[in-house]
Amino acid sequence: MTQILTGYVAMVRVRFSECDPLGHVNNAVYLNYLEQAAIDHAAALGWSSAALTEMAGAVFVARKHEITYRQPAFENDHLLIRTWPTEMRGARGLRSYTISRFTDDIAGWVDRVVPFEELPEVDPKDLIVTADTEWAFMNVTTGRPSRIPEVVARDFVEG
Repeated sequence: MTQILTGYVAMVRVRFSECDPLGHVNNAVYLNYLEQAAIDHAAALGWSSAALTEMAGAVFVARKHEITYRQPAFENDHLLIRTWPTEMRGARGLRSYTISRFTDDIAGWVDRVVPFEELPEVDPKDLIVTADTEWAFMNVTTGRPSRIPEVVARDFVEG
């Protein structure tokens, strides 16, 4: 079984342009939040797309998303995005997420890597989205899957 080493937290404030005519965050916007949190997590660990391309000639590309919408979010809500890898093996990385309404002081939770055990707790009444993504590590020249280098995987999870 894989032991989780790092998590990542990000904060966003919902903007008017991200809402549908009913005033709810548009479902597609949540996907943007999730992908950006994953990209920011990798970059914070030293694995931006540029660094991955330089070192391995490959980058992570989303292959499959599973999103469960639990309740709507609205303009000016502050949302806490939590993400963590659950598996990295071969050319595949799995990642989980939650998005929740956040009403506490946001100062301590702005875009940072944290040990998984220190991810902030989420009150079930504030939970807006749960999600999982399967990422494929793809060679930038051939467009074919490529094995995730051990050094990259090690920075996210311990196999």
